[in-house]
Amino acid sequence: MIIDALNRYYDILSQAGDKDVPRYGYCVAKVSHALTISDDGDLIDVISLMEPGNKGKLFPRDIVVPEHNKRSANINPNYMCDNSTYVLGIDGKDKPKRTARAHQAFKELHQTILAFSKGHAAKAILKFLEKWNPGSAIDHPVLKKYIEDIIQGSNLVFRLDGQAGFLHEELEIKQLWEAYISNSKDDIVAQCLVTGEIAPIAVLHPSIKKVKGAQSSGASLVSFNAPSYESYGKTQSFNSPTSKKVAFSYTTVLNHILSRQNQRIQVGDSTTVFWAESPSDIYTNLAAQLFNPSTEKDEAESGESIRDVITEELIHDVLYRAKTGSQIGDFNGKIDASTRFYILGLAPNSSRLSVRFFQSDSFGGFVEKVAQHYKDMEIVKDFESKPTNIPLWMMLSQTVSQKGRDKDAKPLLAGAVMRSIITGTAYPASLFNAMIMRVRADMDDKDRRIERVNYIRASIIKAYLVRNARLQNNQELKEVLTVSLNEQSTNTEYLLGRLFAILEKAQQDANPGINATIKDRYFASACATPGAVFPILLRLAQHHISKSDYGYAIDKRLEPIINGLTKFPSHLSLEQQGTFILGYYHQRVALYQKAKKEVEEA
Repeated sequence: MIIDALNRYYDILSQAGDKDVPRYGYCVAKVSHALTISDDGDLIDVISLMEPGNKGKLFPRDIVVPEHNKRSANINPNYMCDNSTYVLGIDGKDKPKRTARAHQAFKELHQTILAFSKGHAAKAILKFLEKWNPGSAIDHPVLKKYIEDIIQGSNLVFRLDGQAGFLHEELEIKQLWEAYISNSKDDIVAQCLVTGEIAPIAVLHPSIKKVKGAQSSGASLVSFNAPSYESYGKTQSFNSPTSKKVAFSYTTVLNHILSRQNQRIQVGDSTTVFWAESPSDIYTNLAAQLFNPSTEKDEAESGESIRDVITEELIHDVLYRAKTGSQIGDFNGKIDASTRFYILGLAPNSSRLSVRFFQSDSFGGFVEKVAQHYKDMEIVKDFESKPTNIPLWMMLSQTVSQKGRDKDAKPLLAGAVMRSIITGTAYPASLFNAMIMRVRADMDDKDRRIERVNYIRASIIKAYLVRNARLQNNQELKEVLTVSLNEQSTNTEYLLGRLFAILEKAQQDANPGINATIKDRYFASACATPGAVFPILLRLAQHHISKSDYGYAIDKRLEPIINGLTKFPSHLSLEQQGTFILGYYHQRVALYQKAKKEVEEA
């Protein structure tokens, strides 16, 4: 299903004339230099094709060339575009015999394909290969200036003196190449599993590049390298027969997606890509912002707005509808909500790729699920500078210790969270458990910006509980799973959390600027075993209240909460601890907002 969906996306883009999606038999390769040859096959110039990157550093240019072969240690030349080992017979690898064999293979390939050519361009290439002497290449006057860059291994192409464009773009040279790849005598013909057509089957599928953690040369999505994975006596990719054209199509379009920033996000160790069955970019732009909403911090660091105006308006509209309970089916005519949408998570696995998750849905269905996620996460902010919609990477960063070396979330957890968001199912219990553990283990540290109960952690705990309650039709926690403080709630754990926040405030009022509060010493045990801790805290509170200038105000706040409590439970379950934390967070933010309002009015 994954390959079938990618194959259809390739057809959509190629029919729309996307210049970055080459047709069958071609690929996009990085090329550093063009060799200019004369009609007689003499090398007369070298042209650098390097382009400056964002920081001024030069990089090879992306050019559509005849498709490259997949190779590891074997000698397998490419047509009209290859590195200096194959094209010139020189490199810096200090393996002269292998280099000579590679150049000879390059020469023989072109003599085979161009054997019956009639044009002067193809004949110029053949003359060049016939004349070229690798032994004297280092001292060639034309090459001297570029020799250090050329032998680095980047690709070279050819130009004909006095003509525009590259030789591999010549009509006859392209026709001879296409005839060559469609008439290979070694092809095995069988039924393609994807299209059902009888066609030549791919022995090896092209590599997929730019998956984080995978080999820089690329990794395979489909491959067989051991007898235990094979069946019916078939070897390599004949075990899952896929036509050469389909193998080319799905790998080409997947590499194209991976090369684009607006179609790729990183979720833990999974490189996640997404696409819609449409040539329009608005679907992927909207999805990219839904997955990873821009924050004020992004704009401050970049120095300019990175948001697309149309996409921003759509995001605002969609999320507003979700949070107000309206239907998200109408996109003001800008987007067809029934368009099929796909999300694919890929993780590295040696020289291969693992599929972490794959989800297919209508675009409208996908948007509704992501918007529901943000609605579930919605909670009152402790500071206005915090993002309204918390990006996924911020969520996952809270599951690991900020003091540890490894700041990446566990791969399985990241994948499970992503799956729950895009399918609308319950969040993984491991996410909730990780939050409770971090709240109990972490200590406040202003220097490292660590806060044991913060906006993001409270959002995650609330989202987990509210989604479980909705899916299980559980109304018991409805009164505490609110966006902000609910002073009418009689839930014991929620009241205990509120009580702790007020006792902490009483201590801070009595001892302004105190370094360590009761939260540092008692929060973890008050959260898990309130019966053992709150009697101590209430005794301490009497001291703090008597010492504070505004002790009467604290007394006034404590009274309705203590009246609502009938007991101090000996221990709380993990879910009850989550409710405790929500009560604490809601009350703390309410106290802060009230104090801020009083200062502003004074």
